[in-house]
Amino acid sequence: MRYIVKGAEPVFMTEWKNSRNEAGQPLDYDSFNCKQKLNDVLRQEQHGICCYCQRRIDHFQGDKTTGAHNEHLIPENGPYGDFSKQMDYGNLYACCIDSQGTKQKEKDKRHCGEAKGFDLIPPFIQDAKCADYFKYNVNGEILPNGDFDEWSDYLANESKLAGKVLEAYNTIKTLNLNCHFLVDDRRGDIVKLISILNSKDNASVVQMMSDFESRATYPRYIDMLLYYMKRKK
Repeated sequence: MRYIVKGAEPVFMTEWKNSRNEAGQPLDYDSFNCKQKLNDVLRQEQHGICCYCQRRIDHFQGDKTTGAHNEHLIPENGPYGDFSKQMDYGNLYACCIDSQGTKQKEKDKRHCGEAKGFDLIPPFIQDAKCADYFKYNVNGEILPNGDFDEWSDYLANESKLAGKVLEAYNTIKTLNLNCHFLVDDRRGDIVKLISILNSKDNASVVQMMSDFESRATYPRYIDMLLYYMKRKK
């Protein structure tokens, strides 16, 4: 997961909210008529990656491959829902829809917003130190930055976890960020990266990191890549 720097609320969103307020109408997301335009802004703000898994997203909904929806960090509805946050720009992000429509019997394949549903997760993506709470192993798993180096060990020792480690664990579990599809994808990217890093000196690695961070569109799983590049450096 990655800290996402939020910009100013788009003018078209402010104008819509003002017009609704003047008409005495509620600021509910379902009535918002610029969802695609908002998604375009969010994807650009996030450098083209999902707010949770960091897979590439390059269009609004439509087909499920690289498509995205507008995600409410604090849910719109449900037991943790907050109506006042429905049109709060600081609560809106672009999230992949790769697992949208997954059948109930295949719910283990759901991830990110599709897995989260109306649950509430800690706001790591709003924390500038977000990357410090997570780590990655060569198997492609994302893990809390704690004592264990495999996801199965965290699952087996859940009752012993506490503090930010427990919060990170619950976030990974709620979003299902270690579903086999994401793990396989990340593992493949790690193998490719390590092969490249083996031929690089420290100065070259630092330059690669700077290049990744400065791109308008990030490489997928950028924080995992940076994690291993920092270890090499």
